[in-house]
Amino acid sequence: MNTTIIFVRHAQSLHPFKDDRTRPLTEEGLADRAIVLETIKDRKIDAFLCSPYKRSVDTIQPAADFFNMDIKTDERFRERKAGFDGSGLLEKRWADFSFAEKDGECLSSVQERNMAAFEEVLKDYTGKTVVIGTHGTALSTILSFYDKSFGVEDFYRIVSWMPYIVELTFDGDKLLQKTELGHVEKSYQEIDFSTITACGECCVGCRKKLDGICPGCIEADGVVPEWSDSGRCRIHACVKEHGALFCGLCSEFPCEKIPELMPWNPNVINHLNYLKNEYNRKENK
Repeated sequence: MNTTIIFVRHAQSLHPFKDDRTRPLTEEGLADRAIVLETIKDRKIDAFLCSPYKRSVDTIQPAADFFNMDIKTDERFRERKAGFDGSGLLEKRWADFSFAEKDGECLSSVQERNMAAFEEVLKDYTGKTVVIGTHGTALSTILSFYDKSFGVEDFYRIVSWMPYIVELTFDGDKLLQKTELGHVEKSYQEIDFSTITACGECCVGCRKKLDGICPGCIEADGVVPEWSDSGRCRIHACVKEHGALFCGLCSEFPCEKIPELMPWNPNVINHLNYLKNEYNRKENK
């Protein structure tokens, strides 16, 4: 009996977003999920598995609801952890799976944990059809495990496909066939830096702002309910004092005050550095 695995790379998600684990889908991404259900609705699905990240779960949730099935998450299917200043290193990571930027995760590590989880799936669901919600890099490392010629150019080919649906058919642990079932091509998601707050967050789509609870840091010049006791947001005031658009563009970034001022986000340096790189890339086009 053959085992069928249908991988679903998540739909378009919101950039920028401070926490990679809870990053939501964009409005377009929410709409694009329809291709997932349309692709598998006439199939017999035995299980829905997924990375625990919100964007992956949300991408396959409507399909799981249609089949009246729960989604079982596995931490090992998570996406690669990006480190500090990882821009421009994609080719280097693919050329050397043991290489990673500072505080980042190498592709070898991503592949090992994803394959450990996947090999268990092949044993536990022999002869069945399983949907797995995943990510671009995580999925690519699995594909490269079975196809040693899969490299950075193959990754670039699918990097803007969100969602991307690919079916792998196995006899035991032997891959028999790979079939691409569908995808949605999304253009590069440019960041509107006029919406980026001093701390690197984005108020667009924030529930507090939509519900009228908070006016938004930019509109209120840093005077928001969270800082009612001290007046103006200290991060906002500091960025203004240094004449920067946001903290990552400050001449003193990264400074020792950041962990104290932004304790809610342990990945704030990486996030602000990502925004800085994106801003510079946009300015230097």
